[in-house]
Amino acid sequence: MKPTITEQQAREKVEAYIQAVFAVLPGSAQRKPFTRNRSECADPTDDGPQGRFEISATYEVTGLEPAKFAEYFDAVVGWWTAHDFKVLTDSRPRDQYVFARNNADAFDMSVQANDLGKFYLGATSPCVWPNGTPEPQALEAPEPERPVAAPPVPEPVRKPRRAPVDDEDFDRTNWTDGGTSY
Repeated sequence: MKPTITEQQAREKVEAYIQAVFAVLPGSAQRKPFTRNRSECADPTDDGPQGRFEISATYEVTGLEPAKFAEYFDAVVGWWTAHDFKVLTDSRPRDQYVFARNNADAFDMSVQANDLGKFYLGATSPCVWPNGTPEPQALEAPEPERPVAAPPVPEPVRKPRRAPVDDEDFDRTNWTDGGTSY
């Protein structure tokens, strides 16, 4: 298992990428933290072991003119292109969303806006070990066992709610008056 950068280094690089891209926006722009996450790489795309995490941050960018969002998107994509990012998803003009990945270090970035005048800028690290090296339990952990389906639960034995009808008397019962007549 390969060592990675640490979580702290990943957090710093996420913030550095956001700061660098933020610098291409107009001077009126302000950043407000929107989300910060540490997510377990439960389904890593590199088929790597568990115990690693992705570090991400998203900022809402305020102080921008919604009428100029297309220009801001172009400025962000231009910065990405000049800094070895490859655009993987560009949903414009239908949706205001672009997603890119850095070719050298696999950090992801996204820019998104909506019709409410909100503009978001985010970055996510690749999967990293908390301390940069595989945790001891990850080195020793055997392949996870595949769960075996539990045997079906047997149906409960149901007792009849009334006594069985005596078939011999069935034809002699008077069903109109609720009583028995022989």
